[in-house]
Amino acid sequence: MRHTEPDHSSVQASSNFSRALRAITISHRLGLMLNPAYTYVALLIVQAFHLLHHRLAKRHISFAEVLSAAVLCFPPFLVQLPSALFVTTHLLLIAVQIVGSVWIRKLSPDWNPA
Repeated sequence: MRHTEPDHSSVQASSNFSRALRAITISHRLGLMLNPAYTYVALLIVQAFHLLHHRLAKRHISFAEVLSAAVLCFPPFLVQLPSALFVTTHLLLIAVQIVGSVWIRKLSPDWNPA
């Protein structure tokens, strides 16, 4: 029996298949993580820490915090809306809260203006 080297095209196809399989696995895991229940809880946690940050920094809250609180009044397990709408809204509000915390001194007025 003669040993032959594998064809370059078959090695390339196998490599491409492995990459595709990894991409599918990663997107599946991401899809499991980005469901409305998880993003709802994430927004709840981020909102709590952001409001605590406002309290510690002695800064007024804005419309963004009120909007987040209003969204949290409609949990995905009680209200029937498309999952994509919940996930997108939660992620956008999480981003707004994080940006608000990073730039709290610029974006939020002080409790006692000098």
